[in-house]
Amino acid sequence: MNPEQDWRVLLIDDEADIREVVSISLTDAGYRVATAADGRTGLLRVQSEPPQIVITDIRMPGMDGIQVLDAVKKLNPDIEVIVITAFADLELAVKALQLDASDFITKPISDSALHLALNRAKTRYTVRKQLKDYTRLLEKEKEDQARILHQDKMMSLGRLAASVVHEINNPLSGILNYIRLMHRILRSGPLGAERQEKFQGYLDLVDKELSRCTQIVSNLLTFSRKSPPAFETVHIDDLLERCILLSRHRLQLQKIDLATDIQPDLPPVTGDANQLQQCVINLIFNAVDAMPAGGTLTLAAGIDRGKNRLTIAVSDTGCGIEEKNLPHIFEPFFTTKQEGYGVGLGLSTVYGIMQRHQGAVTVDSRPAKGTTFRLEIPLER
Repeated sequence: MNPEQDWRVLLIDDEADIREVVSISLTDAGYRVATAADGRTGLLRVQSEPPQIVITDIRMPGMDGIQVLDAVKKLNPDIEVIVITAFADLELAVKALQLDASDFITKPISDSALHLALNRAKTRYTVRKQLKDYTRLLEKEKEDQARILHQDKMMSLGRLAASVVHEINNPLSGILNYIRLMHRILRSGPLGAERQEKFQGYLDLVDKELSRCTQIVSNLLTFSRKSPPAFETVHIDDLLERCILLSRHRLQLQKIDLATDIQPDLPPVTGDANQLQQCVINLIFNAVDAMPAGGTLTLAAGIDRGKNRLTIAVSDTGCGIEEKNLPHIFEPFFTTKQEGYGVGLGLSTVYGIMQRHQGAVTVDSRPAKGTTFRLEIPLER
């Protein structure tokens, strides 16, 4: 197979002899050649059968080569354009290069100069195409990462919602009972001082329980919201409080005790609060799954001055991770859980989020001795 046979070249020149001689040379070299005697005809050919390379004379009646170059680039910026010029027109040749012509050749046209210019044009065309393909690949990878991140969040959200429904149901049941009591008190006659005090106490309890429900639902909605990454100042103590509130009932259902060791007055960090919360929730869920018979989950946070990082640690007293699995736990879709407990996106998502925050996630685990995951987030300098 001739390596040039897939390269289409359009030659535009008002001199028939030049069109014939150059066409023969290009055809012999294996190029597919089309010709046009003027700029307007050439542009029609560009539209009907787009070439990869256009060779055009600069001096032509009607539409000159500079105008052809400009029009071709507007139609398709990927097409490479070589201009043919006389020695007296070198200023025009320089102008053509400024308009993104790939090269120029001078009359009389030599085969060596022609094919050298063509090779340069082919290289430029190929490199541009590779860059565009690579850019599209990066954009697709970014879209895939966003999709996986959202998919993981929705899986976590489903598990949170199931737990939150139970957690909200308890205070709502209490509120209903208090309201019924208050109705009974009102129906029994005017309120004396003692009954007013009891009535006020019931109202205070209703207010407290409704505030708790509102906070739980608000945190759940914030976590579920699909929003573009937004790096801002994040107060980690507030973030951890939200995580505790969202997961507390799940821990109670699994008979897991929660211990906290959060250093007071933690400095803020720069990051995406929603994504960082997703990391902590994922690690809490992993810890819960590792303790099916109950245990203790410890949530700690502090400063690593040596690394100038804030660390968040989630520790459990569960089954631990086998040493052979440790190198693979951050790989997408790798899981040691039973069917129905996840598809292995959680830790790979955590890893990706920490990479985007220029941080790290580490693990320390031994079978039957429990596991500690640490998130490391750079401190503001």
